[in-house]
Amino acid sequence: MEAQEQQEKKNAPDFSELVIALVSAVGTDLQRFTTLIIDELELYEFKADVIRVSQDILGVLDEKPAKASHLQTIEHYMEAGNRYRAATDENAALAYSAIAKISELRATKLEGAAPQPLRKQAWIIRSLKHPDEVAALRETYGDSLFVLGIHTSYQNRFLNLKKKLKRSENESFIEKLIARDADEGPDSGHGQHTRDTFHLSDFFIDEDQNLNKNKSDIERVIKLIFGEPFLTPTFDEYAMYMAFSASTRSADLSRQVGAVLAKDKNIISTGANDVPKPHGGLYWPELVNSEIVDAPNGRDYTLGYDANKKTIKEIIDDLITKLGLEDNEMTRAKFSKTKLNDITEYGRVVHAEMEAILSCGRSANSTVGTSLYCTTFPCHNCAKHIIAAGVKRVVYVEPYSKSKAFEFHGDSISDGRSEDKVSFEPFVGVGPRSFLNLFSMKLGNGRPIKRKNSQGETVEWSRESATLRLTQDWLSLIGREEFATAYAAEQLKKYKTWKLQNEKE
Repeated sequence: MEAQEQQEKKNAPDFSELVIALVSAVGTDLQRFTTLIIDELELYEFKADVIRVSQDILGVLDEKPAKASHLQTIEHYMEAGNRYRAATDENAALAYSAIAKISELRATKLEGAAPQPLRKQAWIIRSLKHPDEVAALRETYGDSLFVLGIHTSYQNRFLNLKKKLKRSENESFIEKLIARDADEGPDSGHGQHTRDTFHLSDFFIDEDQNLNKNKSDIERVIKLIFGEPFLTPTFDEYAMYMAFSASTRSADLSRQVGAVLAKDKNIISTGANDVPKPHGGLYWPELVNSEIVDAPNGRDYTLGYDANKKTIKEIIDDLITKLGLEDNEMTRAKFSKTKLNDITEYGRVVHAEMEAILSCGRSANSTVGTSLYCTTFPCHNCAKHIIAAGVKRVVYVEPYSKSKAFEFHGDSISDGRSEDKVSFEPFVGVGPRSFLNLFSMKLGNGRPIKRKNSQGETVEWSRESATLRLTQDWLSLIGREEFATAYAAEQLKKYKTWKLQNEKE
């Protein structure tokens, strides 16, 4: 049987392409990670081409001013990207342009041959700034795409950009660029949304951990992509996957959040954001008269509204009345831009972190010295209870802009490893989205993994003979790419028409 499989593998076309897209905030040293990826792929005899969205796409559409400083160049590309998305009315416009670039480069390498994937070819896209860009790339490349999220602390990104600061520029320019890159807000239309894009990654790496750790993380990522059979999850990866699994039981109207508490590498409780039920815990669907149903007026959706949003609206109604303001769309639009919308205290749901802590209380488990893994950075209300509960370490994936945890509790929490404070750390490792695909021997979309041969001996694995764990139907992939490329051409035409009209005006 093994001989037959080897023969089939030998006779099969050796198509193997890989797309790696990077997501990072402005000020991150992306060149470091691009180089590390290229160097590692060379060990697998893979050639890598880099598509830089800023220079290769935006730089062609809208050339930067000749004497622009480094920071001015960043700002120029931000504005150019916003214009392109706005003119095409497509938030994924730059992702489609990157797909078209890949198609163009492949055609050059094929030298007139029929469209087909190349042998041992990787494409590195740097970098994504909008969730719709991730969606477009995944729709096109499927399991051949891996998104790598690179975290760098605000302080280090600020210092990196400060090194590029000209004497005529001040530090407020850096602050402006960092804030704009993270999230230009709902009113920006087609602006930057790196914060909302980051958590969609398949892998997470922390630049702050040092070059050797970054190199080791990249090496492990590539090994997993190529099906190294003996790599298993770290406890952090396992715990975060369990937190993500816990989040799926939430029926909250806004978002699903999950959390787990662990001690001595054992998970002792889980939590999700949902409405509490009488006598403890949260609502679950129950079997009633042969049907699985939710309790009437239990979860928010059974009531038909979000209590927090409803209360905020009532506060705005009260302010408009008592301040004697004219009640119209303009007035309400102004209130929608205030921090009133950051209020969370009127919700009925118990937050995931709180439920994990309360679950320990119900089962007589101590929370002192535990680690909390949460899919989202804790809000300030949860943060104070996390501190009081004696949690030692918090690990999170998705940032939460409304949280004032550091502002309120700088005396008690630290944004990194700390002995005398509660450590709040970004998650590093394989993200929940790719957990089964890369770690399961049978589940997920990857080919089955074998760790021993028919004689019971461990199989040999080497970079030279390794093949991609996740494979694609290349005909389908090329078809999707051709569609995306044609769509990108339509967008480019629309942008040129828009630009011509504006130049005339």
